Parts: sequence; C-alpha cells; structure tokens
Amino acid sequence: MSLLIHEQKKPKMQPFYWVLTFEAYTIGLLIGLALIVGPVMLLLRWPSVWTWLSLLAVPVGIIMFVKLLRSLRKQVWANTHLDRFALYEDRVEYELWDPATGESEQGSVSLTDVTEMYYGRYVLQYSYAYKKTKMMERSPMFELMPVLYLIARSGMRERAIAVPFLDPMDANRWLEAVGQRNIPLYLTSLVIHDFRDASVPQQLRSDEDLKAAEFDGNIERDFRPYMEELIEEEQQREYTEAELEELEHEMKRLEYEEELRKRKSAFRGVGKLAWLVFPVQFAIGYWLVRLSDNGSIDPNNYAYSISLLGCGSILFFLLVKWMRWPQILIFSLVSLFTFFFVDFSDVETDPTYIMSGSLIALSFMLLPLYGLVYLGLRRLRKNRDARNLPPAPEPYRPAGHPPEPEIDWSKGQQL
Repeated sequence: MSLLIHEQKKPKMQPFYWVLTFEAYTIGLLIGLALIVGPVMLLLRWPSVWTWLSLLAVPVGIIMFVKLLRSLRKQVWANTHLDRFALYEDRVEYELWDPATGESEQGSVSLTDVTEMYYGRYVLQYSYAYKKTKMMERSPMFELMPVLYLIARSGMRERAIAVPFLDPMDANRWLEAVGQRNIPLYLTSLVIHDFRDASVPQQLRSDEDLKAAEFDGNIERDFRPYMEELIEEEQQREYTEAELEELEHEMKRLEYEEELRKRKSAFRGVGKLAWLVFPVQFAIGYWLVRLSDNGSIDPNNYAYSISLLGCGSILFFLLVKWMRWPQILIFSLVSLFTFFFVDFSDVETDPTYIMSGSLIALSFMLLPLYGLVYLGLRRLRKNRDARNLPPAPEPYRPAGHPPEPEIDWSKGQQL
C-alpha cells in the first residue's frame, strides 16, 4: 500500500471575503425580493391606480432575484468543488472539476510514466481573497504563483498535470519526493492560462528560455535568479522595429480591453455630472413641499411628483458617462434616500406629509417609467457612447504580411 506524501487542493476563499461575498449577494437578493413583495403589499394596503402601476416592478424584481441566486449558486459551487492533487510514493491522483458541466474528472498518473517536469508560474486571480494576509496588509488582485507541470506518457498518449501552489514550500515537498526518480526538471518562463489544453507539453518544450535545473531542497533558489536574469536581459535588449510595432499594438489592445472592462461598472458610469441631478431634484422636492404647506399646490396631485422624477430620470440618463441597466436602481434608491429628508410633519393629514410621502413612494413605484426612459435614451445615445469608446485595434499583421485581398463574390468567378 503506497503512502500519501502530500495533498494539494485548490484554495478556498478566505472567511472574511466569503462572508463579504454573501453579504453583497444577500443585499441584492433582498432588493429583488422587495421589488416582488413591495408592490403587492402596497396594492393590498392602499389600492389605487398608482399601486396597480407599481406591479410593473415585479418582473424586474423576479429577474434580478433569479440572476443573483444563480450567480450565488455558482460562487458556492466554485468554493466547494475544489481541484485536488494527492502525491503518493508511486503515483499522483487527481480530481479536476469542470465549471461548465459541473462534473469531475478523476484519475491517476504513475510516477514511472512521468518523463519530465517543469517549474514556473501561473496567474492567481483575486489573490487577496485566497491568500492569508495580516491586518492592513495589501494583496494584489492578480499574482504570479508557483506551478509544477508533470508530463506523463502512457503509450501514444501524452498529457500534462499542472499542480498549482500558493506556497513554494509545498512545491518543494513534491519535488523532493518526485526528484528521487531522476526525472528531468526544467525552469520555464511561460505563463499558461488553460491547464487543460492538450498542447501544454508542446508549449512548454517550445519555451526559448527553458533552463535545466537540479533540485537542491528549495527550487526558488534557482527560479528567482533565473527570472531576474531573463528580466535583465529583456531590459537591456534592443527591440527590433517589428517587436516595437507588436508591443505598441498590444498596448492599444490592452487599453481598449481595460476601457471595455470599466464600461461594465454602473457606478463608474454615472460620472460627476449625473450625481448633481440628486441635489437639484432634492431642492425642487423641498420647494414642492413648501408650496403644498402654503396651499399653493394640491399635495394629492401626483402630477408634480411624477413630473419631477420623470424629468430627473431623463436628465440623469442624459448626463451619465455611459449607460448600464443597474443605473435604473441607482436612480430610484438614491432618489428614495434623499426624499426622506424633505418631510416636515408626522401628521398624516398634513400637506407636507402627503407631498413628501408621494415623492418617497413614487421614487420606488416609478421603476417602470425609469426603465422606459433608460431604453429610449439608450437608443438615442447609442452613437454618442460608441464614439466615446477608444477605437478598436485592428488585428495585428506583421510587416511583410499584407492582408489577404477580399473576394467580391457578387461578381462571380471565372472557371
């Protein structure tokens, strides 16, 4: 019976960030639930035309609740179904989970079939959520971590088993056990993103900076000088014109992708000008409450509140830097919050109470109106938002490789 030497698992999210993730999802789910239950409760307690209209918010709440619930389930699944690698005296057992299918691949590789090993780095996304850090210690969002590739051949079939680590000391334990079999060990500078790609062995062998190494108890003693030497050579080397052109193209592509990534943020998309809508809207709401208190307007006339919120939403969506659908909820919730401060009385029959109550209630109940305004202005702003994007970089073509001429199929072909 072979003894278990070491077991390596994909890291779980640290408890603090796991709780933080649950809190964020819980808040979102409660908002979605409020959009579903709130209009029904309003209709049962105060049946009117406006409470009937509030039922239009129910589908929005259902969609929001279902999407967040599905996303939460994926997060829970990813944090409980972890890749596992177990090193025994004569073999490596593994269990790999596929998020797309939800199924696991289990198997083992005999150490006698391992023909070569490669030690390098992989990219750990959101490393701050998985690494243990001290209080107030900052951790980057992306970090390069150790990985050991075992290339095994069985008959005509060859595959790579990538064992990722958080701590180089764990990699040393594996190399100490496997290194006793005199398996060739190489240092690689390649960062491979898809460990399951069948071409991983070929990619590793094609690394121009490969360096043979001998394990002496701490692989980092060889790897760190190796990487420092490569970085120094790269800094001192003069780039060719073709390399500079390719580097410039890559920088443009990264800038374009970064801008697209920013565009996914609803809060960033609001911009400074659009936030100014809320103090202006609050001032007008305050003025309407004063007018109702003086008897200048009828507080039971909802047209004032609807006009204010309708015009406010139009101005808000005109001024945002870019449009994202969560901004509908942002406008509604911020309006709701600000109008809580315009109430002058606790007496339900007081005109100020009635007017401020209509502003507060309609801030939430007019979600369907905000949605219509959003869709209409999104269509009108389509060209403007597209112009504000940086130009998409064209596919890179090395010098001396002109683009292939396009064939005009409408003219037919001569035989």
